[in-house]
Amino acid sequence: MNINANTLNYYIQNAQISFELLKSKIKNLEEFLSGEKQPTFSQLSEIAKKINVPTGLLLLDEPINIEDKRLDFRTVNSTELEGMSEELRDTILEMEIKQDFLSKEIHEKLEFIGKYSIHHDVDYIAKIIREKLGLSLFFQNEAGKNPLNYLRDKINLIGVFVFFNGKVKDNTHRPLSVNEFRGFVLLNDKAPIIFINQKDTKAGQLFTLVHELVHIFVGSEEIFNIVDTGDYQFDRTEAFINKVTAEILVPKEVILSLDFIDTQKLANKFKVSEFVIVRRLLDLNKISLSEYHEKISELKAFFDQIPRVESSGGDYKNNINFRIDKRFFNYIESAIRRDRISYTDAFNIIGVGIKGYKALREGNGYE
Repeated sequence: MNINANTLNYYIQNAQISFELLKSKIKNLEEFLSGEKQPTFSQLSEIAKKINVPTGLLLLDEPINIEDKRLDFRTVNSTELEGMSEELRDTILEMEIKQDFLSKEIHEKLEFIGKYSIHHDVDYIAKIIREKLGLSLFFQNEAGKNPLNYLRDKINLIGVFVFFNGKVKDNTHRPLSVNEFRGFVLLNDKAPIIFINQKDTKAGQLFTLVHELVHIFVGSEEIFNIVDTGDYQFDRTEAFINKVTAEILVPKEVILSLDFIDTQKLANKFKVSEFVIVRRLLDLNKISLSEYHEKISELKAFFDQIPRVESSGGDYKNNINFRIDKRFFNYIESAIRRDRISYTDAFNIIGVGIKGYKALREGNGYE
């Protein structure tokens, strides 16, 4: 394992622990910092623990300043994200580490990253994205019972990596909060990443997946955390992104051709929440503003009465193979075969132990 001494120096210099104290705790620390010696993975993990950063950060070729680089994310009320939980912070860092690895393995740049803007027509951008993905106007008819998997596979084919999780890595004691965020996107011209909070409903995950994809085409990063009403009046970019998302999921041409406006039936038909349907009906002048507010109030009151039931997590093998992007894992396997990374490096980059790694190998068809 080859550690960049500059990266190690950066995090130690910015740690909330004196160098003298750290040196007394870590044998050969000065040699590690000068590059004279390379730490073992266990030694690196011990350093990370002492300076309170994820071990994976110390494996990067260049340091990431999370305070400067990722706090430019914006919440949906258009204010700077303050009070970020450690779970969200560490999940962003985990995806940064994956993206850093992928950027070294992939040579071709994607031409559609940030190619469009909010000054384009909503229907035009929705059409561009549909064509890029090879989606029909009403793709839910072809997607069967699992439009989330169907759409994820389409997005994967154009070079975007999609990860899901409801906790930090494999740690069941560190759940992610859907009240804090539903997803986020990390832009990169070779390896853009979408992360979806698995604690959300399936309809919510589908909406977030499309929403973040539109951000990639428009070229803006954000942490997505919005109630299902779809109100983005406070932010022009988010208003535009939301309208494109709604057009992809609930196409105007399709919904206007229907002879009913039962919100529950429409939600089932388009595989989205009723909140999205009600907002869409308002935007298409199928209901009045007063009817919109009345329906939103009814839906909120109804869903507030439903107790939230935490998922038991289901089958571990199935879950981890859903969570980890398949193309990403293929790049990991290729790097191992070419001796570019060790198995220990792979475990750390993926965020799993030997059990998870074996499950992923099996799920991806490796013997």
